[in-house]
Order: sequence, then C-alpha cells, then structure tokens
Amino acid sequence: MDSTISSLFKDGGALAAARPWLRRLTLYGSASLIAWAAYAYYLRLCEAGSIEHDAQGVQTYTGELGGRNLENRLLGTGSTSKEAAALLKSLSKTGAGRAFPGDNYELVRSTDDRFLHLTVVRGLKRTVVTPKNGGFQAVVSDVPVLTTARQARGDIRGNLWLSMQNRGVPPTLISEFADTFQWTVDFLTETHDGDRFAVSWTERHTPDGRNWGRTIEAGLYDGRVTGRHVGILFGDGYYDEKGHSLARMFLRAPLNYRRISSYFSSNRYHPILRRYRPHHGTDYAAPYGTPVSAVGAGLVAGAGYKGGLGNAVEIRHNSNYVTVYGHLKGFAKGVRAGTRVRQGQVIGYVGATGLASGPHLHFQISRNGQWINFLSIKVPQATSVPAKSMPSFQANRDRQVRLLGETGSGVRASAR
Repeated sequence: MDSTISSLFKDGGALAAARPWLRRLTLYGSASLIAWAAYAYYLRLCEAGSIEHDAQGVQTYTGELGGRNLENRLLGTGSTSKEAAALLKSLSKTGAGRAFPGDNYELVRSTDDRFLHLTVVRGLKRTVVTPKNGGFQAVVSDVPVLTTARQARGDIRGNLWLSMQNRGVPPTLISEFADTFQWTVDFLTETHDGDRFAVSWTERHTPDGRNWGRTIEAGLYDGRVTGRHVGILFGDGYYDEKGHSLARMFLRAPLNYRRISSYFSSNRYHPILRRYRPHHGTDYAAPYGTPVSAVGAGLVAGAGYKGGLGNAVEIRHNSNYVTVYGHLKGFAKGVRAGTRVRQGQVIGYVGATGLASGPHLHFQISRNGQWINFLSIKVPQATSVPAKSMPSFQANRDRQVRLLGETGSGVRASAR
C-alpha cells in the first residue's frame, strides 16, 4: 500500500486530482478572512458610535458611552493601543478616565488619521483632551446651564391632573403644584369644573438639550369653594401675596381618600354597636393599604392596639395639639412610641382593625385636651417673610403675579 501511495505522488496523479480541491479551499479561506475582517471593522464602527465627515476633511465620532469600556471606543475610532492608553491616562488625572452610563463623547480625527481632540461630558463637567508636546493635556470646564421661564394657565375640567396636563404642564410639576397648596386646598374634594389655575416655572437645561430640573416660581388657584390662593417662591418656601407662609402647622388631610364616610358629631349612630354615641373624629374611606401620613411634625406618644380604634398612632405636636390615627392595617417601619415624625411622613396604612365595618382611617384631633372638628379649625400658619426682606419679596411677587395674569391658555416660554 505504501508503495502504491508513493507511486501516485511520484507520477503526480494524486496531486493533479487534489488541485481543484486546493483551489476551492484557498478561495473559501480567503472569503472567510475577508468576512471576518469586515465583521471586525463593523464591530469597531459600532464601538465608535456615529461618524460624520465635514468639508474640512475631519472625521467626528460621537455617541453615549453607556458604561461601556472607553478604551474600546477609542480603539474603534482608529486609536492605536499606545494612543488609547495615553488618552486614558490623561483623562484619569481629571477623574474622567472611567466611563459611566450617561457620559457622552466626541472624538475628532483628521482624514489622515491624526488625533485632533476628544471631549467627554459627564453631568455638568466637560473634559477636553488635545495634543501637547508629543503627549496630551486634559482641561476641565463647566457645562453652561440655560434657564427658560415658562407659564401656563387654564380651567379645571374633570380634575387638576388632567386639566394641567392638557395645558402642557409636565407631570412632575403638577405634583409639585398640588404640594405647594396642600395646606390650603384639598384637591381631592374641593376642586370643581370652572375653577382657574395658573403656574409659572423655570426650566434649567444644557445647550445640547439635557434637562437639569424644573422649579415652580409661582402658582395660582382660584376656586368656587376654595377662593383665591397665590403661592410665591421666596427663599426655600412659598408665601401668599401678603408674605405669609403657605405652610401650615397641619396638612389638610392625612391621606389620599375617596370620600368622607363619617363626620365629627356629638351624637352619631354606630354601625357596629347599633347605638348613638359621640364621634369625635373624621372617617376617611380609602382602600386597604393606603398610606397614612402625619398631618404635622411631632412626637409619637403611642403606637399599638387601642380597643375600638384597633391599631392606632397618637402624635403630640406641641403642648396644645394631639392627633390620633385609628383602624390601621399596620404601622410604618420605625414608628413607635418616643420617635419623632416629620410633617407628611407615612406612619401607617389604612385597615379595618378594631370596631370598623370596612377599610377607613378614623382621624381625630384635640386642642388643649378637647376634641375638635378638624375640618372646621383654622390651622396656624408657620412663618412670614421677615420685615427686612419684604421689599425684595414684594418686587418678586409683583413680577410673578403679572406673569401669571399675562399667561394665555397653553404654555408660554421666555429665555432668561
């Protein structure tokens, strides 16, 4: 057999027979190499982001780093391993050597593949790397923030949320608007079709369009039931037109409720005991688990099971006022006797413990030891604008009220 194989190769017969297969293998191998090279180039383009060519003969690579390795992006734009390492070393001196989600970059190279500059933007910081003395230098600067003033106004149709949204007010600002007037207006029960609202706010953004926050500067709500309320931002709080703080010692309600199922009364028929007895509180009907908040800051005097009230929390706000929250499903984490709570802090959740016919919050308040009707008391205000600051407040108030009055339907914008 060995002699047969030797003779075949000796006379060239086998080699001649193998030549077509060798040609095919060569062609297939070359095609595979070309395909792999093209695929590798495609991956580098993907790493590089978008590419633009301008009339001056430069190539600009831009994109969002998204937490991906910055070195891969540099290699994808044509940098050698040595150049990429040097660029990263220069960036690391400024704290920008590691990529984070949201970082944006721009790398510019000449058409003959010379590095011109690299810009990395993180938040409100911009780092620019340029060639210098055979190496690179990185310079950090602040990204400018532009401010645009916007206003919107309209009438209530259905509810506050949809009415303001239909006028172009961003959702986060609708919540902020409701919070601004939370001490004076109950937007769940006191809004009616035809009530008027107006709001003025500022938007902060970078030149490339990134939003950097919104703040309500002034708001107005004029309702059939609520009357006219104006809130002006001054310092770190909101004040009415006379300079009195909109903040009150107590919130208007301890939860987002569906309806009031029972009012304060000296002689109410109890649905479970089936007899008449005083009801020194307000019952707010709400679904199981609805968060219940402290109407004011204070000290938790008790948190536990209290007979007919079931799970209840008692809060002492000062030497005069005490509030009680009953029939709770359970208590918020950390709420126990001796702890302090802030206004609006969640202290428990709606339930039906104790003598309750269904899920609701029984809320009551006492003043100087006497139970009083929470829905009819005049809640003390917090603070007022100091006399020395009043001229500055009044100037800002007049400007904001004028803006609110001039606002047409929809959103108006003006750059600052």
